[in-house]
Amino acid sequence: MPDSLGEDFQRAREAKGLTLDEAASRTRILPHYLKAVEENNYTRLPDEVFAKGFVRSYARLLGLDEEAVIRKFNESGGQFYAKRAERETLKLKQQEEERRKRVNRNIVTGMVGAALVILFVLVGRDREAPEPMPVREAAPPGSFQTTIPISPPPATLRLEPAGPDAPATPAADPPLRPMPGPSEVERNFSGVLPLEGVVPEPKKLVLVIEAIERCWVLVQADHAPAQDVMLHPGDRVRWRAQERFTLALGNAGGVRVSFNGKPQGPYGASGQVVKGIVFTR
Repeated sequence: MPDSLGEDFQRAREAKGLTLDEAASRTRILPHYLKAVEENNYTRLPDEVFAKGFVRSYARLLGLDEEAVIRKFNESGGQFYAKRAERETLKLKQQEEERRKRVNRNIVTGMVGAALVILFVLVGRDREAPEPMPVREAAPPGSFQTTIPISPPPATLRLEPAGPDAPATPAADPPLRPMPGPSEVERNFSGVLPLEGVVPEPKKLVLVIEAIERCWVLVQADHAPAQDVMLHPGDRVRWRAQERFTLALGNAGGVRVSFNGKPQGPYGASGQVVKGIVFTR
């Protein structure tokens, strides 16, 4: 059986007398990523575009044919990354569906709250309506004393006879006006920080992204796991790192990027997908 891609890397590295740490120092790739390449362990590698960059740099250091190495990487890791892409797409769909459900729940809650407020106001007005005070008049001798109300009965008890001899029936109350709906639903994005006035902290790198259009963003800070987030117009988010950032944009023209307080880019047009953007000291 032909050797695997990882075995080719390991044999070439040992032939040059290099350790993993030495190879990592020359390629500026973390040692555990190089070890994952030699072990064909794609679960420990980052997104496919970053993993291909690691493999190409490693092949260049060891004097291997870069194009042949990339073809072999696609054959061995293509199925794994295809399934990972499907999982990420499903995850984004689930997040978007949850966001729509939260918005719908907020709308329903607002409509119910407005209806309750209107109902309480109407009921309170009916309860606070003053009862008519009778005025007593002096009755002449030999007659009965009568009581004359100074105001008509409340509207809900008004009697409207249909004829001279027909019994009175209660008049119907006027219907309630339709309940006003909310005019705007604000999106509350947790963790948002302002873009203006961001000052880089000593010995730290600061990356700030502001969305002017809907955009998917993937950020890897140092050797931490990559973080993906869906930004909507007006959202701003900040990351910190010690040595480097690796950035991928699903809509390069839909964001503004600032690195250590200085504007960067633009990196492409609206709707263009750009990967492999790296920021270092």
